[in-house]
Amino acid sequence: MYKIRVYVQHGYYEYSVESSEQAVAHAQAIISSGAYRRSIPGGIEVHKPYKVKAIGEGLESEYPDTFKRT
Repeated sequence: MYKIRVYVQHGYYEYSVESSEQAVAHAQAIISSGAYRRSIPGGIEVHKPYKVKAIGEGLESEYPDTFKRT
């Protein structure tokens, strides 16, 4: 099982997907669209994502990077 965490202004939403391919596809789609759509009774909410994490076994990169401030 893989988790998707969508960070928004007030916290994060989390849900599960079945495969690593789905996890990567969901994360990319949310960031590319610039919107996270969440079903609620009677409609949907749309939130601006600040960050998306795909979490699960096998998602680690073979090419880890480092962050540098300029």
